[in-house]
Amino acid sequence: MKTILKAFAVLLLPAIASLAFAQRGEGGIYSFRHMGHDSVTTDSQRALVLQATNDEREAFANCMAATEAARKTGRSLGDQDYWNSWRYRHVGYNLSAVYARKDELQSAIANMTAAHRGFLEVLNKDQTTELGPKLSKFDGLQGELTLQIAHLTEELAVVRPDPFRVSTRLYGVGKTIDKWRSQHRKIAKEMNIQR
Repeated sequence: MKTILKAFAVLLLPAIASLAFAQRGEGGIYSFRHMGHDSVTTDSQRALVLQATNDEREAFANCMAATEAARKTGRSLGDQDYWNSWRYRHVGYNLSAVYARKDELQSAIANMTAAHRGFLEVLNKDQTTELGPKLSKFDGLQGELTLQIAHLTEELAVVRPDPFRVSTRLYGVGKTIDKWRSQHRKIAKEMNIQR
């Protein structure tokens, strides 16, 4: 019986080696022990590709400064708490302040998007590819902001604007700017940029 098992083992050993070689290439069985290292190499290569240059750090700082300026302008249009909690939206707004500073808000949002474009321009092709899914979210957020500003303009154009409806639009603008900032922070983490 032992002789049969030995013969069987002798026949199986080359088959196992051939299978290992076929599945993992030249590394054969040795490669099976190192399978987990492929992802480590890929992660370190990705980190190297995404490492920010000084120009990218500067462009990113401009992005964050422009985003904070847009947030601050939005907050200055009415009750400070509208940005932070849905329940405060019933308070409404000083409509004269909204009328007076709506153009300032639009300008701040335009500066925010221009700073973002400036950041995109300094990224290299590999970085743009690696960050693709995160960068693509900005297109949707840009569309949201454009729509919300258009709705705000409509609300303010009626003879007697409803402060609640105006506050609803401003709340939406604020939340979208917060999402914009959050998305940039995720990119900063990937690129090892201190915020």
